[in-house]
Amino acid sequence: MKKSLEALQIFVREHQDNIVVLADKHTLQDCYPLLGVELPHFIVPYGESYKNLNSCEYIWKKLKDKGATRQTILLCLGGGVLCDMGAFAGACYQRGMRVVLVPTSLLAMVDASSGGKTGVNFLNFKNYIGLFKEAEEIFVCPDFLPTLPQAEMRNGYVEMLKHGLIADKSHYDAVKYHFLKSNHPLDPSLIFHSIAIKQQHVEQDFLDTGIRKRLNFGHTIGHALESHSLVIKEENESLSHGTAVGLGMVVESYISAQLAGLSEDDLQQITLVLQGLVNSVNEDIPSMDVLLPYLQKDKKNQSAEINFSLLKSIGHCEHNYTASVELIAEGLDFLRKLK
Repeated sequence: MKKSLEALQIFVREHQDNIVVLADKHTLQDCYPLLGVELPHFIVPYGESYKNLNSCEYIWKKLKDKGATRQTILLCLGGGVLCDMGAFAGACYQRGMRVVLVPTSLLAMVDASSGGKTGVNFLNFKNYIGLFKEAEEIFVCPDFLPTLPQAEMRNGYVEMLKHGLIADKSHYDAVKYHFLKSNHPLDPSLIFHSIAIKQQHVEQDFLDTGIRKRLNFGHTIGHALESHSLVIKEENESLSHGTAVGLGMVVESYISAQLAGLSEDDLQQITLVLQGLVNSVNEDIPSMDVLLPYLQKDKKNQSAEINFSLLKSIGHCEHNYTASVELIAEGLDFLRKLK
């Protein structure tokens, strides 16, 4: 992983005859000029609702039209949706072309770009089609962050809070300050520490069968909420990934207090930190009956049981808990009462 815009610009100059850039309308306007070199490029539509196989087919057609081969570098310049989808499309094209990720959102920097998970949504289920495939190179450039609206920064802060909650209380405390004081400049070292926490889990469990599941804290409920919102809302009105995971973290913290020994004090602190995020959500929290089909199809489930990673305390998470439908419904009721 390279950690500067200068390193990215050097790489682009050295490989400019062999790069095709995948971008969206925002990153083409705000980020592409910072590469410093004119390169072949094309765009895909922006947004979670376009993270699907139809978009991959479009990418493959564009790559063919541009004469891309296995040796061509697909440089994915964008947020989490684009990095996930572009890396998957690149891994499939001609059975695998070279892929370089340049995450431009905070969420993509600390989550989607690292860890080797690629994929798209399928039949309204999150990331249901995909591969484990590491990118050839990743460039994390905080220089791109000033182009982001505050709502996009908040999405990344939620993921960084999660990293602290599962593995490092001091990191959680440091990120919490930025999350609550949205106009405070972000120290880039916190970005790289979040990435390091994720990488520690990935290096021990690349295929996500054990300790890496802890990175799923908040995501079992969060993905269900996000998937349902995408079905019932227009793209620009649906829950963002960060907001959905934040809501999921509240519910799963409640479940943690019932099953994993999370103290009431820790539950209250997590709830207070995320209260503003909860208050920002306009739509009603769906019923258990509505969310259950999404929960039952979560990729990390074992048999018919719904799998969770839960907190024993702030900074300490364990994986492979199962929760009853009744307890999950209690957690959703707990979330509703906060609104």
